[in-house]
Amino acid sequence: MKRLMFLSSLALVIGAITSCQKDPPEVVLPGEVELGASIVYLNGEVAATYLPEVLYDSINRVMTYGFVESLNQGQLINSLGFGYLPLSTGDFPITTEDALYEKAFTSFNQTVSEDLDGYDYKLIDADEGFFNQEYLDTINLEVKGRFKAKFKRTAKNGINGGLPKYLTFQGVFYENYTFK
Repeated sequence: MKRLMFLSSLALVIGAITSCQKDPPEVVLPGEVELGASIVYLNGEVAATYLPEVLYDSINRVMTYGFVESLNQGQLINSLGFGYLPLSTGDFPITTEDALYEKAFTSFNQTVSEDLDGYDYKLIDADEGFFNQEYLDTINLEVKGRFKAKFKRTAKNGINGGLPKYLTFQGVFYENYTFK
């Protein structure tokens, strides 16, 4: 009986340690997805509630990619974004600095009740991340690519945002974009 209790306690401790791990298992992204069937992974699991929104700002001539999750009837919004990208194909390192057309400005934000900050996260291990625009059709307004970005929680802001300390997003997308 004592041995069973010890093993149960040990399993709980190991589970707690591994659930806070910085680097979850790598995901092998699919080679292709159908138009409108983008897939986002969060910490190695499919995050089906993250929906893509791709915009082209024709005045500033930049692409913006958002993957947004809305929970509790919009009371909690999680937003992964890549921006300041040209309307062209290419491989772009990720960054939090303004590097128009050269790098993908990368961020993750959490908003509560439309205007309160949820958990704060910062981009980490940027050299391991990437954003790739591999296909672009300006006639049919289609764009295809893949990405990877890691974040670490820096503040809870007094709420329970429901996310782990470390977030690793990976994804493959094929979407129509709209003009802004």
